[in-house]
Amino acid sequence: MNQARPSRYAAFALLAAFAGCSAGQAGPTKPPPNLGPAADLPGVTFVANRSSVRVEVPVVAGAADYRIYAVEDGVTVSTSRDNREHVDGGTVYCGGLRQRNQCDDGEVPPIKYNLEVMDLYACNAYDADRRPNVPTELMRTIEVNNVKPNTTLVIEAIDRPCPFPGLYGTSHLDMQIAAGDVSKTLNVDVVVDNKAYNIPIWQPTFPVRTEAEIRAQYGTMIINGQGPNLATQDKNSPAYPESPFVRLAQPASADDPVVLARTILTVSPSDGKPDGFGDNDFFDDFSDPTDQPKLLRQGDLAEQLSPDHPITVFEMKKWILYDVSNGFSQFFVDRGQLVEVSGDPYQDSMSTQAFYPKRAAKLPTAVDRFLHVSYEVARDETPRRYEMLSFCGSDQMGQTYDGNTPRSAPVPRPGFMNEDDTTRTSPLGWNCLTLTPRGAGYSVVAGGDVKSHSDSSLKVTVVRTHPQPAQPSDYDAVHITPYATAFGPTQDGAYPKRWVRQIDGAGNPSGVWLDDMLEPGVRRRFDVYLRRDRLVVYVEGQQRICQDLDPTAMTMAEAAIGFWHILYHTSAEFTEIRHSEASAIPQTGQHHILHNTPFGDQRAYDNVGFKEDAGLPAGFDAKRCYPAK
Repeated sequence: MNQARPSRYAAFALLAAFAGCSAGQAGPTKPPPNLGPAADLPGVTFVANRSSVRVEVPVVAGAADYRIYAVEDGVTVSTSRDNREHVDGGTVYCGGLRQRNQCDDGEVPPIKYNLEVMDLYACNAYDADRRPNVPTELMRTIEVNNVKPNTTLVIEAIDRPCPFPGLYGTSHLDMQIAAGDVSKTLNVDVVVDNKAYNIPIWQPTFPVRTEAEIRAQYGTMIINGQGPNLATQDKNSPAYPESPFVRLAQPASADDPVVLARTILTVSPSDGKPDGFGDNDFFDDFSDPTDQPKLLRQGDLAEQLSPDHPITVFEMKKWILYDVSNGFSQFFVDRGQLVEVSGDPYQDSMSTQAFYPKRAAKLPTAVDRFLHVSYEVARDETPRRYEMLSFCGSDQMGQTYDGNTPRSAPVPRPGFMNEDDTTRTSPLGWNCLTLTPRGAGYSVVAGGDVKSHSDSSLKVTVVRTHPQPAQPSDYDAVHITPYATAFGPTQDGAYPKRWVRQIDGAGNPSGVWLDDMLEPGVRRRFDVYLRRDRLVVYVEGQQRICQDLDPTAMTMAEAAIGFWHILYHTSAEFTEIRHSEASAIPQTGQHHILHNTPFGDQRAYDNVGFKEDAGLPAGFDAKRCYPAK
């Protein structure tokens, strides 16, 4: 089902596969007018979700992307003489590429610059321990949001990638690119074809763009367009040679595709909540477009203890939201999702976006009951950008919130998730449990693919209740290591007590933790069950992690449930992903970050809630739980 494609610099196009879900199939319906010629696209399936559908498409020879748009008022289609199809007035959802914390030879530029940061090397350039080459794959799972009953979708395989339209936000911003870890100057000296040049390494800024700007350029709104704005490789161009980063994070040119194959389906969303959720449980599907985050206040208790990290607090009907130390930060409800966009203008900060329910959640007291948290989010993590889940609270009931607001914002600092050299997360000394995604490990671990090098891992860390800091010198950069304990198997020797794989009943690696679901354009459902002595994580309805905890460490009576989005020192990430030395583990399979979002990030959440005193799903296998050692 998969087919490797030539170097990105020769062509972005490829064939690929991602096995997704297939729970429904609809028949064809009346097409919109003026569609150009295209082959039939049989075998398309979909799964209905609350206000969205997830569509799975088959492999089409020669396809460079797949796209979907709804037939609705204001949408028009036109076709040029060379059969390029232009969509106006709609919203186009694109498949894009599968993102991997692996190495991809297709990212090696064909030009040698004789400058370390620009000259990437083949994945097997040194020895077998370096990451193996993983050819690029095209995603065939596309999520379409804001779906109404009986919505007609046009589903197309196209001959070129959907263009990257720029980082999408609610207001236009031009953010500075400094990235001192990469280059201290805008212009750099290179030697190409034995001739010396002094060329700009990148543009001085990158834009955050509004929907109006995107529509003005492309005629339609583009969601998850990943086709990058690449440097010229044409030796006859007056611009040659250009830095491979010269249009990094810049919107790509409009480039209407030829449609290779097409089908038209009528679909409807579902209307159900997560399993077991009732009307009295906390739940939000972000279906109200008027419920936009509004400024609540500037500042927080945490800022008094960490004054170098400014905090802005927002609120919605059900949520309190925090912007902590971001160069820019936007929260907004869009197409039935809560969207977070943040960036790192000087590429050297550690910033957080977080949102919390407007009430605490009680931890269960009965031995067979759990606190159940359910949410959907698009995941694609590296060691320096990730979404994560936290549970932090007082040992005393009623002391975690001040009214409907947590008593303190989170201010995680580098190493907060570590068992060793742990820094503070709670200015109040609260008991905390953090589920922190990390990037790929290095060792070969059974249970995966690509020679069993992992794409993802998870750290489970408990910080016990500890003395509350009294002044700034007691907070920032102060280690609280004696109070921190990590829980988990050591599956990769370089990273102890970290989940890299699932385990079977004998404790052996039995499958990936999340390698198969690192996709910036598709939300995945996570169900987390917690009691004082056990944590269980389901992904898309599958049990993937069960970790027993030390119940003496989990003393919180109630929890503020935090959904965190962290972006950390992106200029360091820029070089780490491209590492060229022999001992490195380059992650050039992170195509979207490499070209389009190196200094900013976006996350979308939906169907978020929690239920107290819940039971575990039928079929739960306690033999797969790792003991608290």
